[in-house]
Amino acid sequence: MKKFVSIFLALVLIFQLGVVAFAKEDGIVLYVSVNGDDSASGGIDTPLATLKGAKEKAKTIKGNVTVCFREGVYTFDETVIFDSSDKSDVTYKAYKDEQVYFTAAKSYSDFEECTVNGVRAFRMNVGKDAGITSLIKGDTTLKKTRWPEKGYLYPAGVSSEYCLNPEIAERDNGIFLSYRAMDVNKKDLPALKNPDLVVARILHWWKDELLPVKSYNGESGLMEFTKGASMRINTTDRYFLENVFEALNEPGEWYFDKPEGILYYIPEENETAEELSLLGGSLETLISITGVDGISFENIIFKGNGYTVNPWQDGSQAAYDAKSCLSYEKANNFSVKNCEFRNLSSCAVFMGKAVKDACVDSCIFTEIGAQAVYVRGDNVDVDSPDVTKNIKITNNIISGYGRIFFNAVGILIIHANSVEVCNNEIHDGYYTAISVGWVWGYAYTVTYNNKICDNLIYNIGQGWLSDMGGIYTLGNQPGTVLSGNVIHNVAADPDEGGYGGWGIYLDEGSAYITVEKNLCFACGSDGYHLHYGSYNTVRNNIFALNGESQVRVNSAFARNLPADGGKKSADFINNILLTDNHVRTYSYARYRDSFTDEGTVMWDLTNGDDLYIGYSNDLKKATYIRTALDNSYVSEALIFDPGFKDAANFDFELSDDSPAVKAGFEKWDYSQAGTKKGTVVGIETEGGTTPYNGSASPVELKQAKEPLHFVVLLWYRFVDFIKSIFNIK
Repeated sequence: MKKFVSIFLALVLIFQLGVVAFAKEDGIVLYVSVNGDDSASGGIDTPLATLKGAKEKAKTIKGNVTVCFREGVYTFDETVIFDSSDKSDVTYKAYKDEQVYFTAAKSYSDFEECTVNGVRAFRMNVGKDAGITSLIKGDTTLKKTRWPEKGYLYPAGVSSEYCLNPEIAERDNGIFLSYRAMDVNKKDLPALKNPDLVVARILHWWKDELLPVKSYNGESGLMEFTKGASMRINTTDRYFLENVFEALNEPGEWYFDKPEGILYYIPEENETAEELSLLGGSLETLISITGVDGISFENIIFKGNGYTVNPWQDGSQAAYDAKSCLSYEKANNFSVKNCEFRNLSSCAVFMGKAVKDACVDSCIFTEIGAQAVYVRGDNVDVDSPDVTKNIKITNNIISGYGRIFFNAVGILIIHANSVEVCNNEIHDGYYTAISVGWVWGYAYTVTYNNKICDNLIYNIGQGWLSDMGGIYTLGNQPGTVLSGNVIHNVAADPDEGGYGGWGIYLDEGSAYITVEKNLCFACGSDGYHLHYGSYNTVRNNIFALNGESQVRVNSAFARNLPADGGKKSADFINNILLTDNHVRTYSYARYRDSFTDEGTVMWDLTNGDDLYIGYSNDLKKATYIRTALDNSYVSEALIFDPGFKDAANFDFELSDDSPAVKAGFEKWDYSQAGTKKGTVVGIETEGGTTPYNGSASPVELKQAKEPLHFVVLLWYRFVDFIKSIFNIK
């Protein structure tokens, strides 16, 4: 009888909770299914239906809660908002090995065949309010139409009258002046069916402008925008138009005619209208978490959302204002693990003000519109409760970022400290891969003690923008370390005005940063570039076969100095500089009091000890290494072949008996860069499989030149000969 009563009371307790679940060591488990019901109990046989329903059910439960999603696609019509009223410390995850998708994209599959611009097309009436800003087919984000289909256009003119401050423009055409219009060459453009649906994309310096067109006058060539550009528009700036009906003619392109409510798609040869299914949406943020701790996600696939272009003048860099798919603020102790973020039109994961003790670990980011991971705190006192700190971004694969906002950064860290960005593989973006810092010059910043280590970064920039680095820093950052990173093939805009495809880029005011044991090779400009900064240590790195020089040290003594007035930019210790084709080793090395160099090994792959040092901003102004030593452009050089295994084919392994090792260079294992061996990244990808130099390719090597160089070379050869005869050191 007692046994029967105990069982009965237990059943009553479960019924009162409204939860059919079972207790485990980690607490109560709730289940969610696409065929569930949010009024159900949440047991494995009586699952809930949505994330929103699960978080509401979790509020009623004491103790730890795990929410398991059964296989299927969960579509978000509105942002699911977590706040302080929600239960903390809940993990939302896929059940076992089942595939779970979170998406804001709706399915479109009722197409009919038609003809558009003389080619076969499919069309579907989706309604004028559909608001589709992105479209996906399978695992491919489809292209919006582009005019011209290849290449670029250039503005015909930009009058000061178009400037928001025309009086200033007439006397000072500054870089950040904003223009609301430009003149175009009328012959460049067709008669536009829907000019107010067109977006002009202007590429200049480190920014790409997305400027919605307000009107276009086909007779005068005047194109007006709905907002001002954030940077001056020049006649040398490349631009093209997106979302142009007249350009709809290539397979895989699409166009949403909003006034008519018609969605158009150009099919591949074997596609049929009856079988076509596309995903499209406009909702940007699927999940927003503010003021509640421990909301974690595991093994979820986030796929498909929309984006908006800011309607106001946008002065941001690095796609600073892009919205996010998954957003955290004022939240601690959470993780995003083994998730996949695919075909997103905005930022994937955002961590904002007062986020602490969090991690994004072993995730995959593929075809992301803006940043993959974005940390943005406030520049508060280090002891403020609102500080953002103690975040780990580790063992992730980021493949294709900035697909909508070209100037987005793969991993962007702003106003945060004690952040670890380690063992990530980042490639195929149009701008900087990792950026840390947001204060120009030597002013106060809460950014310090960050570790950027063992990342594999390659094939970024790709000739779109300028002024970028594989790793970029800004401002005072005591305790920040850049170590063990492998960076190659960073390529800036090659056209007029384009510059700056750098491996490691320490920008304005970068100070107290240690750069050690990094390998930067085959970058379009320099392996290491310092704009200006103070008291940095650069040691035991390899800078090899970069296009303009291996190391560049700019100084801005007249413009900005640290508070103590010191002019020491950096100490260079035991680095290897390998060039080829007479590319410069150091460049802009004329300010001797700005840096010291000790134990630097230099060699030219083809020309041996025939090395050049650059002493100005002009690529052609360089001098022979011996002349540079005599004039104290550099203080020391160890000139010999370091003994790489096969540097011409980007194999930079060194043997134990390497002359460089004997001279004090410390070897490290380049293969440790990137994701970790023996791990699972995303749902099922094996970590640590990408070779550190697997997709490396040569870059254009810009040869330095010195007037009468052969005479200079003969002179030093003669001096060496005389010294050898008389045994003079």
